[in-house]
Amino acid sequence: MPAATSRKGKSRAAPAGEEKVQAVMPLGKQLAHTDKKVRDRAVASLVAFLSQGGDTEGESSSYVRLSDSEMAKLWKGLFYCFWMSDKPLVQQALAADLAELLLLIKPRSDSPEDRFKASLAFLEGFWDAIVREWAGIDRLRMDKYYLLMRRYVNATFRLLARESWRAEAVEAVNMILSKNGGPMTWEDRRVPTSIATHIADIYLDELDKALALPEVDSQPACPLTSVLQPHIALLTRTPTSTVHARLMSSIFTPLLESLALASPSLSLDRDEGEERPSKRSKKESKSRPMYAHIVMHSCIGTAAKSGTPQTTERATPEKLRSGLLKAMFVAAADEKAGESNRRKVYQVWREEGGGDDDDDEEDEE
Repeated sequence: MPAATSRKGKSRAAPAGEEKVQAVMPLGKQLAHTDKKVRDRAVASLVAFLSQGGDTEGESSSYVRLSDSEMAKLWKGLFYCFWMSDKPLVQQALAADLAELLLLIKPRSDSPEDRFKASLAFLEGFWDAIVREWAGIDRLRMDKYYLLMRRYVNATFRLLARESWRAEAVEAVNMILSKNGGPMTWEDRRVPTSIATHIADIYLDELDKALALPEVDSQPACPLTSVLQPHIALLTRTPTSTVHARLMSSIFTPLLESLALASPSLSLDRDEGEERPSKRSKKESKSRPMYAHIVMHSCIGTAAKSGTPQTTERATPEKLRSGLLKAMFVAAADEKAGESNRRKVYQVWREEGGGDDDDDEEDEE
């Protein structure tokens, strides 16, 4: 990592007896140090550096993001700083510290909008670095980068919860994931598909963990189909059959199953022997996570628009399941969907009773 570089700018005076935190890019060896005090000082300096952004003189009243080249340089250093962290406990602590930066960045303007903008820029820098450096990660270091990705996915959900799951916030994160060259793109063949499949493997686990936290539970309901939109789009548009199959096995099949088991009417159908699309053994089904917090703390609809309060009402499992199936169906009907993917999603929709759900909704109207 490049040597620590200082940025001139206005800073608040530190209280007596406390060491002044400087807005500098810390040395990689400081961030990966075995001494927690050294790591904490380095993280504090990095938070101040990121909070300052590109406004080194403190002249702007709003946040000025780092240039793309500066962000790429910063993440190049952080990526290889993490690369050089060898001890498991240090790796775990550093992964948590780097992910927590998303929630610690605080521009001097103290504007919630600027704060989210700064966090979003840093998040985009992370995923750009993962895509850029992925091919160079050897198998001995892959697990720790899987851990880093897991920590960032969890922190992203907490960031969105802090934003009350606003539509603009959710869409901005989804854009980072799905953009051309992003980790979940279907358009750029140069992006390794293994990144998207690993994100799918951990997405529901980390969303469930985040929704279990008291500070997240107190926020409005999570707009489930909006949060899953990058996976829904990739499911219908990927040109790779293995990616489609992985998304179904990691995201949609277990979630639909969990919602069905939490739905009294659907559970009763199963007990009476109605054939369901899932033909796994009882032992395999019991090993599936239930995602109880996703089931209990989510709503169907899209996230709230700016200036519109997000609904705090949690949807029933039946409605969540119906909404998810509908979102999958609509994505499969889009002209950008692959024909093979469209047929597979339509089959799932029919087998899972998607048509029956629509009929029920029409009857209620």
